[in-house]
Amino acid sequence: MKNLIVLLIYLISCSYEDIIKETGPLAGVVTIKCPYDAQHVDRHKYFCKGAGCDIIVSDKESRQRTSQRLKLTDHKQGKNFLVTMTNLTGEDTGVYWCAAGGASPSETPDLLMEVHIQVNPVIGDVGDSATFRCPYAEGSQNKSKCLCKGECEKSGDNCLIKSEQGQTQAKNGHETLYDDTVSRVFNVTIGGLRAEYSGKYTCAVITEVNFVTTEQELLVREVVAGDEGKSVIITCKYQHDQTSKNTAKYFCRAKDTGCKLEDFLVSSLAPNHNRYILKEDKDLQPEISARIFNVTITDLRAEDSGIYWCGVEETKSVVRLEVIKSASPLTLSVSLIVVMVVVATAVFLLYRHKRNKTQELPSNDTNTRRNSQVPQPDCMYEEIKDTHNPSLPETNTVYATAQLPTMPSDDLTYSTATLPTNPCTDMGYSAVSFGEGPNTVAIAFRQGNCEYSRTSSDQ
Repeated sequence: MKNLIVLLIYLISCSYEDIIKETGPLAGVVTIKCPYDAQHVDRHKYFCKGAGCDIIVSDKESRQRTSQRLKLTDHKQGKNFLVTMTNLTGEDTGVYWCAAGGASPSETPDLLMEVHIQVNPVIGDVGDSATFRCPYAEGSQNKSKCLCKGECEKSGDNCLIKSEQGQTQAKNGHETLYDDTVSRVFNVTIGGLRAEYSGKYTCAVITEVNFVTTEQELLVREVVAGDEGKSVIITCKYQHDQTSKNTAKYFCRAKDTGCKLEDFLVSSLAPNHNRYILKEDKDLQPEISARIFNVTITDLRAEDSGIYWCGVEETKSVVRLEVIKSASPLTLSVSLIVVMVVVATAVFLLYRHKRNKTQELPSNDTNTRRNSQVPQPDCMYEEIKDTHNPSLPETNTVYATAQLPTMPSDDLTYSTATLPTNPCTDMGYSAVSFGEGPNTVAIAFRQGNCEYSRTSSDQ
């Protein structure tokens, strides 16, 4: 009985081979051939995605934006229809269905064939992350999933990350696994990418008797920066073996699909071409399989920024070049003017600040300095009144300086007198005199018909 169950499971797992599996290059094209039987010859044909058969293109109408990149052609005599998907992206990896039936697209179609589309390679920049999308067949939702570097061992010991049966999420260091059981695609994200992470990977669904696997490829893109007008050296890595020994090394620029011969910017067959120079590393020992060659790009231009491929046949690496624009003379002049204006403004504000501080400082007059240093008793002051007759003519200004005693008594109160700027004619003034009352000092000036006086006393 046990052997019968194992055989049944094995037969079920073998049915996965009936699934159409297509692999296409990133930004490339993939064509799916969907066969059907005689009863569907005159029915509508559909291509849909996911468990719910979400129609993305049909022979009559398009349903989604994705269909702008899809074309469905029905060949009734051959009893099949072809679906062509262009400009592939990583999001196109997943489970699809060939379907037919119904008198109109609104009717539920019959599912004819399950299709798995795999878009390779997965590309990520050094230091960033990359995500593998791994589709699997119906009935494997609760199975254990894993991702391996290279081929997966039967024991599963070399899994980088693995989920247990019924588990939809798992984490192991830089790797994170999430299983979307509705779309039947599990995603594995690897963070902190390094150049040596590039290579072949395997997505695996672990059954009781074997692994159902899908091959993946990861290319870790190194970022190289260079200044406009100068040169930059790009290092290309490849594996040296008997197949690559006599094969040309190449360097090309393409969207993301790899290189054809007509795309080569420079190669080992023509190592100097325009602004590109290829130099092979011949100093490494023969037993070392990891090899490199360098490509120098001279006279860098802004339009040189982009994605480049280099390698030997299937062994390739990808590089993202960033050209840093140099500042134009006009930009430098404008920047210099801005800096000068900022500095001048700062100097002006500093000067005005110091000037305001200076104006706020007390007068250098000896009496003022002394009064600011010696605590003053509470005093009462009487303002000097100007009895100047405006009808009288004015003469030149006369100034007088009042000197305070060097040893004032404790009981004496002082006052400061300021002479008018336009004194009356026949200038004459009297000396300081004392008024009545204790501790009282009066200063009186007489100038023609003008009199000035100020009196201070203790309260």
